[in-house]
Amino acid sequence: MESTHSNLRIIADDLGLHKSINEGIIYLFKNGHISGASLMANGDAFDDAVRQCLEVEHLNIGVHFVLVEERALTQIVLPKNHRIFFIKYILGLTSLEDIKCELRAQLNKCIKAGIKPSFINSHQHLHLLPGITDIVIKLAKEYHVQYIRIVNEPLFSGSNLFRKSELLFLKLLSEMAKRKIKKAGLKCNDFFVGFINAGDIGKTDIDFILELSRKFPDKVIELGCHPGYEDDELRKKYRNWGNYNWRKEFEVLKNYNR
Repeated sequence: MESTHSNLRIIADDLGLHKSINEGIIYLFKNGHISGASLMANGDAFDDAVRQCLEVEHLNIGVHFVLVEERALTQIVLPKNHRIFFIKYILGLTSLEDIKCELRAQLNKCIKAGIKPSFINSHQHLHLLPGITDIVIKLAKEYHVQYIRIVNEPLFSGSNLFRKSELLFLKLLSEMAKRKIKKAGLKCNDFFVGFINAGDIGKTDIDFILELSRKFPDKVIELGCHPGYEDDELRKKYRNWGNYNWRKEFEVLKNYNR
């Protein structure tokens, strides 16, 4: 896909979450199936991910900021559920200064480990919340990271109503974030696919991004995906994630006829 669709980015999120995820992502990158991966500084398998990354030439690695579900690197107390985080954030119960310190700590950890981040995104897209967007842009400029993900995914008719409403909200936040990102002299994608079917990306999604890539050759199209190998430990630990099918996404990306 990369050779004939230069405007297409296929980014595997959650590198560092688990060793089996790391192995799947690195395999896909080595074999040209993805463009890069975003690294979780507070993931349990961070050290393993870094070791594998440093063994691969020209690996395109970004930072996957994590403010929910994993343990913080600083003293900030992070909720497990992103909806609880959102409610506390809206009610003003979350300190932006604490968030800034945590995100800076995550960036620093990646850099000190030998990773030079080339882009930024986040777990559950929380970097798109207005105040957090401002923090991320400032950090991106300070650390010379030129690209920040936004979520501008076309609506699918078959999507459930609740998921559609979440996407509409993210699209609104993304439009505001895009203006700020551009004003700061940074870059972002124009279209995104991977929210509606997060954790369950299939051939239809790949076909769709290729169609977008052909239809809009001057636009940046990004697919956010979650591939990896699986084992019982991973399944048990993240059973609350619901329908995440890491192995399915891995096979779709590996076997797709480009």
